[in-house]
Amino acid sequence: MTPAERRLILPIIARHLDPDRVRRKARLLKVLKRAGKVDPYVLLVVVILAITVRGPKAIADLSRTYRRVTGIKLARSSFWSRFNPPFSLLVRWVLDELVSASRAEPMRPGGVLAGFVDVIAVDATVIKVDDSLRSVWKGCRTNSAKAAVKIHAWVRVLTGELVKYRLTKEAHADCKALRVDASLRGALLLFDRGYASPSLWRRIDSVGGYFLTRIPAGWNQEITKDNRRHRGRARSLVGLNLKDALDGLHRQLVDVMVSFSCRVRGYGGGKARKVWHDFRVVAVRHPDGTYHLYATNAPERLLPADKIRQVYRLRWEVETFFKTLKSGSGGNELPSAKRHTVEAFLYAGLIRASLAMRARVKSDWEKTRHINPLQWVRWWATAASQHLSDLLACIVPSLVDVLELEGWCGALADPNRARQVTRLAFTETQQ
Repeated sequence: MTPAERRLILPIIARHLDPDRVRRKARLLKVLKRAGKVDPYVLLVVVILAITVRGPKAIADLSRTYRRVTGIKLARSSFWSRFNPPFSLLVRWVLDELVSASRAEPMRPGGVLAGFVDVIAVDATVIKVDDSLRSVWKGCRTNSAKAAVKIHAWVRVLTGELVKYRLTKEAHADCKALRVDASLRGALLLFDRGYASPSLWRRIDSVGGYFLTRIPAGWNQEITKDNRRHRGRARSLVGLNLKDALDGLHRQLVDVMVSFSCRVRGYGGGKARKVWHDFRVVAVRHPDGTYHLYATNAPERLLPADKIRQVYRLRWEVETFFKTLKSGSGGNELPSAKRHTVEAFLYAGLIRASLAMRARVKSDWEKTRHINPLQWVRWWATAASQHLSDLLACIVPSLVDVLELEGWCGALADPNRARQVTRLAFTETQQ
């Protein structure tokens, strides 16, 4: 391992995969029935960092890697038996520890987003699993995917780190998987149209959080207030429905308050009720004459109307995270029909992607040039798996400074140099 690789990879592994803590947790969970030649910490690190193939060959490849790293040869059935429910719980515990560490170290955005504590993109992706798991994770496409697991993820857009997750069946609605609590106070959540639920927006607003989302073009609620003043004899939009107000309009920006119906569930046996709540809707006119509608509860002073489209582009960071999970961390083809094994590999893939993103955060290299996230994850995972023996032998307890990766400029830089990187527009950050 080169000095640069050692300074980049070792601190992240040492901090978040502490051998003593992992072994203590493994004993509490009874991952191994008896003390033998299999080290639960080594097994965990191999599973997280050494996935080089996908599909049914993955476990066999891990067995060969474990033998290479430790010098211990295990029978195929003996190695497979290590993937038991307690081991899945151990991997999940490590993921929860990593997520907690990410949430405890927020990176406050700068520039136009300086008024928010954090900016988080929320979305979900679906991964097909064996059809025998239909009773656990029922799929919606009965012809092609009778069983599928949906991964709901919260990703910090400025760093790419995972700050919250949840596994559900594919049929589980996106907006119902979003748990709203006081930790959202001051944070801005970015949604797609799968979260177009005024009831959800109202809950976020009630805890002091903010949201920004696209809304379907077919929505036609009533406008209650116009937030912008226009010169001349501008047509008043108050009292009109959205469709009627935008029909024939040529304004570049439309910033209004719209009344939405929200459902409030009943507590203590009471009945649910309907309330009306006003949310801000900004319509941005495109060159083809159509309007894209954005809903938010952030006022103009925090989120100017002319910046909403640019800010909303940050939502793509969660899609990038899913790409690194599936293509860069072996999450697209799972090797087993057992629930606990599938969960272990999904948790390991999330850990792998999250560790790589944290390593990128610790590097200041992206201040001067953009690193392609998928290429970064692939390089980081390849370097970690190739030098797995050195990693396990040289884990250090202290966190060292990360060396800039000037030697990998050509390999990690985004080949699309003409594209403006959205995230770089908000680089005035402070810890």
